[in-house]
Amino acid sequence: MFNFMSKTITPLYFKGYLYLWIGMVAVGIATMMQMTARGYLAYELTNSASKLTYVNVAFAFPMLSLSLFGGALSDRLDKQKIIQTGQFAAAFLAFVISALIFSDHINWLHLLTVSFIQGGIWAFMVPSRHSFIADLVPDKNLNSAIALNSAGFNVSNLIAPAVAGLIYGLSGPAVVYSIIGGLALMGVFFTFIIKPEMRIIDEIPNTNKSEKKEIFAEIKIGLTYIYNEKLLFSLLIASLIFSLLAEPFRFLLPIFVKDIYLKGPEAMGLLTTLMGLGSVIASVIIAGIDANKRGLIWIIGGFITGGSLLTLAISDSYVISMVVMIFMGASDSIRRTLSMSIMMEKTRPDLRGRIMSIYMLNWGLIPLGALPAGIVADIIGAQSTIGILSILLVISSVVVLITQKELRNVN
Repeated sequence: MFNFMSKTITPLYFKGYLYLWIGMVAVGIATMMQMTARGYLAYELTNSASKLTYVNVAFAFPMLSLSLFGGALSDRLDKQKIIQTGQFAAAFLAFVISALIFSDHINWLHLLTVSFIQGGIWAFMVPSRHSFIADLVPDKNLNSAIALNSAGFNVSNLIAPAVAGLIYGLSGPAVVYSIIGGLALMGVFFTFIIKPEMRIIDEIPNTNKSEKKEIFAEIKIGLTYIYNEKLLFSLLIASLIFSLLAEPFRFLLPIFVKDIYLKGPEAMGLLTTLMGLGSVIASVIIAGIDANKRGLIWIIGGFITGGSLLTLAISDSYVISMVVMIFMGASDSIRRTLSMSIMMEKTRPDLRGRIMSIYMLNWGLIPLGALPAGIVADIIGAQSTIGILSILLVISSVVVLITQKELRNVN
């Protein structure tokens, strides 16, 4: 037990990673509070499943179009500065929404616009944030560091939605967004205090401006590399398919809570918190065990997600949904943590930013699943829509298990 815990927390002994981790947890709490408040507020303002989906997936379009550029810049510029800039911009936007709510000028188009801008911010910040981890810990601790990163985000997922739902119900969404802005500024501070001597890889990329054609050339190098690496390419495609089928549920959750379970924002916060609990449990276990059969465990995560979604599709019980959300969170953490650790470990260090930006297409392609799902949910209902997606996800998991031997056997 002692060895398990020691292995789990070892990356936190590296001061630079510790500061980055604290900052990421603060921003993670802000992000999950925002997802809870934004979804419920958008549905209150519109009472429309399709408009709710537009707001929630708007961030994904700039991520899809800009993430490759974000990854290329991450490999060329100082990742720390990119992260700080993104965190500060997130704080500013949160305060803008808070001011609009306080002044009673808020409408769903404001939420849509800010969501879109945030997608652009994340397209540059997230590849830098993930690849920066490898600059702060030795390679032997990378899997644990990535798992701890997921655990920190999942702790945020555990705490933030319930807190956001409670504050939303008691004080309104404006207060929630003010707190979000403060947490994002906390992230700026902890990222700022990471000193150059805290880096394991202490080389800061040359910031000399290059011609635009060099950016495209660097993007092409990243795309060619992942295409030629069979394991990475198979994992990327499978991840994209799983995300297209699994992620729409997150955006339809307010409909389940308000129209099916007949509950309020506090109940939605509790469900998201329980999902976070499952995620925390799974990510801590992954951080503390030796890497073994990671590919097979990743595929099993797809089966668990599919089964969980199917249960939600056929049950109207809020109590059952509470149990299912724990399994949803665990399977989500399994897929996200293991796919990122495999990607990072199997990629050349000088290409990690670009490869992580390609992996981020998972998020950028979410509209291809979530946007039609929202439109279909307006026609046939949210539960029927999720039922169809769950069956497709189980079928996809079977196909990956049977056909992708290298992925299935990766340790």
